[in-house]
Amino acid sequence: MNENFKEAISLSQLTGLIRRTIEENISRFYLVIAEIQSITINRSGHAYLELIEKSPLDNNQILSQIRATIWANKFRMIKPYFESVTGSSLKQGLKIMVKAQVSFHELYGLSLNISDILPEYTVGELAMQRKITIEKLKNDGVFDMNREKDLPLLIKRIAVISSSGAAGYGDFCNQLNSNPRGYKFYTRLFEASMQGNTAEESIIKSLEDIYNSPEDFDCVVIIRGGGSKTDLNCFDSYILCQNICQFPLPIITGIGHERDESVADLVAHTHLKTPTAVAQFLIDRTLWCETSLNETVSSIKRRLTELLNYNQRKTDELRYRFITNLKNFCPLRLSKLETVKNNIKNNFKINFERRRMNDKMRIQRIGERIQSVITEQKHVLTQIETKIEMNSPKHILKKGYAVMKNSSGEIITGVKSVSKGDEITTIFYDGQIKSKVENIINE
Repeated sequence: MNENFKEAISLSQLTGLIRRTIEENISRFYLVIAEIQSITINRSGHAYLELIEKSPLDNNQILSQIRATIWANKFRMIKPYFESVTGSSLKQGLKIMVKAQVSFHELYGLSLNISDILPEYTVGELAMQRKITIEKLKNDGVFDMNREKDLPLLIKRIAVISSSGAAGYGDFCNQLNSNPRGYKFYTRLFEASMQGNTAEESIIKSLEDIYNSPEDFDCVVIIRGGGSKTDLNCFDSYILCQNICQFPLPIITGIGHERDESVADLVAHTHLKTPTAVAQFLIDRTLWCETSLNETVSSIKRRLTELLNYNQRKTDELRYRFITNLKNFCPLRLSKLETVKNNIKNNFKINFERRRMNDKMRIQRIGERIQSVITEQKHVLTQIETKIEMNSPKHILKKGYAVMKNSSGEIITGVKSVSKGDEITTIFYDGQIKSKVENIINE
């Protein structure tokens, strides 16, 4: 047999050695900080936990992990005390400080036996995370951005981020839609998980959906019913609050009960305690708008009435003064009008006589001019007649000229237009001769 085999031990011997080593060297109790990854309570009342530690640089990287047990006799005391101090139950994602002892069992392996949980640490951790979130938002210069946005005087179109099955959402809708004034509001629900590990991501997703059509809404309302402080942890998240700060629409929150105030409440435009308080705020704001409008209308009516009365008085005064002045004015004006009338008549007679004489002289000059033109034109016509007479065919024929025509009556202009045997007519100034061509002599 190989000599090395002689040194081998059984598995039970090794696990026993591990158990004894742990009991002898780390048997005391330790205060351990960890995050609950899971928790299960069996029928006997024992609580079984998976505890982890995450990297401070990467929240998804797990640095360490171990099982833990809270036996039923301890858990019956730890659970109610922890819940009364923190306002939350032990659940996944919660950071806790436990008093625990390391235990090793040959069959079940390494684990922690928890004898106590210090709730003050969990409360302090939540407060510290909240303080860090506020300081970071202020350092980024975005803490007051949403509160600086203008909230419309009249809010009618509301984007609601909530869970459709949440009691807070139902209370909000009932309060809003059952208002005694009968005001109508348009609401659109953007479904979101309002607690648990997915709440932060779900609410941000709803904000992104609203961001795609901000012109459809006047504001955003984020509501949920009350819950424990740890249930509201997501509303202290830096990423969620950063989205609220920089959102283009004013955001109204109604998260939790009277005693709860999250970072989301601090950075939102308007913070109200409960969903029903948000609904009442919207109703009261609409009532204020209606009241202001009615007051404005009444003020305008009063002012118009005052102006009408004032103008009526002024009109009456002006009418009286006009009538009085008219009475005093008429006699004086009538006298002046009579003088003006007489002046016009005299001037008209003088001007008429002057124009009549001028017209008579103008007519006489026109007649003389016409007679002169007629005499001139008669002389011109006499000259034209003389020229016509001198150039008339009859006068030319007297000078010894004659006109010859063929049998067709056409004028003969040369021997080429006459043939032998043609009958021709010779026209003199005092008569005609008929002849017949017997011979043609060409030059």
